[in-house]
Amino acid sequence: MKGFRLIGDYALEFLVITLLVALSAATAVMLIPVLVGVTGYFQRDINSRRFKDIFTTIGKNWKILIFYTLFQLVILIFPVLNIYYFNTHPEKTNYFVLAISCVALVFGIIYAVTSPTVIVNMRVTLRQLFYNGIMMIFGGLLRSIVCLACVAATVALAMFYPFAVALTLYAVPLLTGKLMKENFYKLKAKALKVSVYELKRQEAADDYIDENGEISREDASEINDEKA
Repeated sequence: MKGFRLIGDYALEFLVITLLVALSAATAVMLIPVLVGVTGYFQRDINSRRFKDIFTTIGKNWKILIFYTLFQLVILIFPVLNIYYFNTHPEKTNYFVLAISCVALVFGIIYAVTSPTVIVNMRVTLRQLFYNGIMMIFGGLLRSIVCLACVAATVALAMFYPFAVALTLYAVPLLTGKLMKENFYKLKAKALKVSVYELKRQEAADDYIDENGEISREDASEINDEKA
């Protein structure tokens, strides 16, 4: 029965997250905050996360999200429009503008991968966000490359096959959030001079009690399973 419940949870999650991200993408402005909220949602275990965690994450970080959203809109949307425009109108190609657009797009993808995890796990200014966003890459180069490739592929789909993007709206935030959290653990453990295992164990102990001072839903589920 537990297996069927998990399948149902993941199926519902897929539908809700896909619809929410798709609707936010349609407005453009809300896409970045929603992706950060979804990252915060995926930080928790499937048994303890709730959809309201998405909006709670956005609410807790609304100040930095204003500046981060403006930055991402400029550094992602305008390069995509430039690249798409110049590629479809080669007679008017300006190679300098095209090169600048490509460089800006690369940085936009890097920060799209790393910044949500930084915002969810740290209190930072915009300058600190830029610095830590780059440093997150070095928490695990292989994981970072995988995440960058996934986001780059999503951007490419958005440019050339926009309807296919719907298939990535759940999987890519889930994957990048999980892998970047591992990078975050590695960097934080190194700074604190402890092992990643000790860091995760302490975090698990802190999560045992929820924000209302009660046993978290995940632990309550485990207790009920043991009783059954």
